Amino acid sequence: MDIQPISARYRGEVNAILKEEWACPPSVSRGKAIDTTGLPGFVSLEDNRINGIITYNIENSACEIVTLNSFEENRGVGTALINAVCSAAKAEKCTKIWLITTNDDIDAIRFCQRKGFAWIATRIDAIEVSRKLKPSIPLIGRYGIPIKHELEFERKL
Repeated sequence: MDIQPISARYRGEVNAILKEEWACPPSVSRGKAIDTTGLPGFVSLEDNRINGIITYNIENSACEIVTLNSFEENRGVGTALINAVCSAAKAEKCTKIWLITTNDDIDAIRFCQRKGFAWIATRIDAIEVSRKLKPSIPLIGRYGIPIKHELEFERKL
C-alpha cells in the first residue's frame, strides 16, 4: 500500500468517492457543516487504485479527522491513513486528534478504541441538528440502528 497526500491528481476521484460514500459536501460534526472538497488528506493506493481515503481539518492546535474510508477491511489501510494524519498534525504542532462518529457505526466505535482513541463525549440527539444542515443523513444506519447521537473520540499527540 502506498500512502499519498490528496493532490490535484487525486482530488476529482476523491471528491466523487466522498459524494458517493458520505453525500459530501458537506460533512457535519458538532453542528457545523464542513466543505470536504478542498480538505487536506491522504489516499491509500494499491495497484494504482484508491483503496482508502482520509480527510482532516486543523483548527486551534487540534486536528479533526473529517472522513475516513477503507475499502479493504482488516488490511491496515485505516491504520496507515490515521498514522499519516497523526504525522501531519504533529508537524503542524497539534496536541490532539479527534473525530466524530454516530451511534450506529459499531465498527468505527470498535476501530477508534483499538487505535488508542478515548470516547470523550456523547451528544444525545445531535443528529437532529445535523439533519437541518444535511437532510440526506439517513434515519436508519448500520445494523438497522436509528442514527441519533454523535460520539466524539480523541487521542493526544
